[in-house]
Amino acid sequence: MRVVLFSRYPRSFGLPKGGVESVTVILAKALARMADLDIHLITLEKGLTAEMTEMDGQVTIHRLVASSWPQIIDIHIGPGRTRLMKKISHLRPDVVHSHETFGLAMGGLEIPHIFTVHGFDHANIPAEGRAFAVSRSLLWKFVESRGLGRQKTIVSISPYVRDMIEQYAPQAAIYDIDNPVDDRYFSIVPDRRDQENKRVLILGWINERKNTLGAVRAIAHAINSGAKGTLVVAGEAKNVSYKNMIIREIKNLGIEKHVEFLGHISREQLASELRRTSILLLPSLQENAPMAISEAMAASIPVVTSDRCGMPYMVADGKSGFLVDPTDNVQIGERLRELLDSPELCKKMGTLGREIALARFHSDVVAEKTRDVYDSMLQMRNHATS
Repeated sequence: MRVVLFSRYPRSFGLPKGGVESVTVILAKALARMADLDIHLITLEKGLTAEMTEMDGQVTIHRLVASSWPQIIDIHIGPGRTRLMKKISHLRPDVVHSHETFGLAMGGLEIPHIFTVHGFDHANIPAEGRAFAVSRSLLWKFVESRGLGRQKTIVSISPYVRDMIEQYAPQAAIYDIDNPVDDRYFSIVPDRRDQENKRVLILGWINERKNTLGAVRAIAHAINSGAKGTLVVAGEAKNVSYKNMIIREIKNLGIEKHVEFLGHISREQLASELRRTSILLLPSLQENAPMAISEAMAASIPVVTSDRCGMPYMVADGKSGFLVDPTDNVQIGERLRELLDSPELCKKMGTLGREIALARFHSDVVAEKTRDVYDSMLQMRNHATS
């Protein structure tokens, strides 16, 4: 079976940026391990002057030149869509599996097509504090609702995402499949011997949606309450002014010695960092199924995260971590203090989290569920044409 995935794929294979790139790399490689699958991956990328083809293990990657058109138009009538469709036609796949926004306009393909919904731009934009947020959100809501309304087969990565999909795609067959985690994280054994410098990791973009400023204020509360620890920020800032505001707040709170910025880190660096991490903190204002949570759970690390959107479906409150109000820095700080003061509780919660991760997030589990959907789609097509 030849499968064409359409998504993002990092130029440096071991340095994906964001959840979609991470998921794509992991899933593509897990599917390619199946002997009867031929996996091709198409990207549309700015900065290219000509099409590129390369291999990452058993995955064939076709990098196409992206259009300069605004994406919201390009996905429907632009040159980017034209190049994408031409390449798909040339590869002659049995199944097309979209993970990117262009998938919204591919619901009418004659080839069996499945669309994994990783999130909704109309919900993300207001939470990120972007310019013209209201108008841009409304425009994306129209595009997303229209695109989903044409889909026949959809993968939902969490019950929260499913609830949103069902509003726009009542006609679609929806399959619930979690995002996969890199296998290396399951082999991590946390090293928590340094009880004087416990590390609280916040992972991802530094922005308003991730609520990095709230994380700084929460760790300050925990430290002022007697806890010992360091907030480790791994990620880049798209908005320099937001990061500068965070740095000023760190100085105002007098916790310069308790905050460390790592910048963007590779998969290998993340694995090393997780070995030293006591707690993962993710007080986001809006998330669907964040990779940071599943990666921490695989590595036996307890999670403190928001009680909204897709996060409550990943963390068992009081068992594998704590759910908190992302706007209540005192509550978050108290939960951090509780875990920082109790290595036994960290270990207990981390152990349960790993068990959950093995059952839901292991790449082989996710690849098998995905393969089952491909088989079901082909059976339905063959039945319809027989």
